Amino acid sequence: MKSLFRNSSVSNSRLPFKFILAIFVLSFSIATVAQQPQLTLADLLVGLRSKKVSLDERNAILAQAVVRRGITFTLTPEIEKELGVTGASAVLLDAVRQKSAAVPKAAPSPTVVAAATPVPTPTPQDFTFYRNRADSNLVNGEYVLAVADYDKAVSLKADSPIAFLNRGRAHLNLNDYNSARADFEKSIELDPKESKAYYNRGLLSERVNTLDSAAADYQKAVDLDPSNQEAAAGLKRVRGLLQAKSAQPPAPPPAVVKPDVPTTAPESINLGSLTSAHAVRMVQPIYSPIAQRARIEGRVVVEVELDAQGNVVSAKAANGHQFLRGAAEEAARKSKFKPAMAGSQAVKATASITYNFSLTK
Repeated sequence: MKSLFRNSSVSNSRLPFKFILAIFVLSFSIATVAQQPQLTLADLLVGLRSKKVSLDERNAILAQAVVRRGITFTLTPEIEKELGVTGASAVLLDAVRQKSAAVPKAAPSPTVVAAATPVPTPTPQDFTFYRNRADSNLVNGEYVLAVADYDKAVSLKADSPIAFLNRGRAHLNLNDYNSARADFEKSIELDPKESKAYYNRGLLSERVNTLDSAAADYQKAVDLDPSNQEAAAGLKRVRGLLQAKSAQPPAPPPAVVKPDVPTTAPESINLGSLTSAHAVRMVQPIYSPIAQRARIEGRVVVEVELDAQGNVVSAKAANGHQFLRGAAEEAARKSKFKPAMAGSQAVKATASITYNFSLTK
């Protein structure tokens, strides 16, 4: 760190204290990384994204660290492009290129080997693995991650009523009512005697204000399990709403609108979740080689704004992994949808698009 300040072209006494402190913090971060045998690609990307000093100084510090410590990866055109997009200078890329040539190749396996030491067998990624991880994500409120793991679980075991039930609960928390209802009904089909499946379908019906269906499902849940207090409370609540509704006087007939008085269309409407059925052109995101190499998967939900012609004028990822969001936003901006209609008039709209990044096809 002393050498960093000694080599500076501006004396320390002339530098603002905040600037000196910023250089000290970044230098300490690089020194911490330097304790490792070599720098990884992730170390360089994190260092380039740091905002503690200017980009030129970040490149200079990282180039020195590469020369001093070496790297663990081989520079490929994809990695060079990723580093360049992140802000790597020619100096840093030259240092990486030199050290990349020095990365040792794996030695050929000997023809005769001694008895190998037993290695612990990794946990198999089977149905139980994905379901347990999905259950944990569901409890922790990570509903998008939970849905992704339940997708894998049911693809491995399509006759598990509890997996469909819990995936439906995750969809319900994401306000994806159609997917939630399909999962609850599949769970009931697989196990018609599961009280919780009827309770959750009743909860969904209550949320979308189909109270008769909600009451029927809550009653069925109580009949199957009298100790299901949530279903009993839901049944009491919905019956009260139905009773209050029946006690209200009939609504007056709608007022007759004169033909010469035009109705005003809303400026914008919400279309909910967009699919290819709404699209004139649905562009799929490009799966970054860096994200694939890092085994990054998952869903990204992009909130979009459409003009009256269906063009995407704004796209912002609401969730999902940082390495996946940019590709999802770019795909959304390049897509085009059918105009949103309010009566016979095309209007602006807001909506969301869900992209699923998966390494398994």
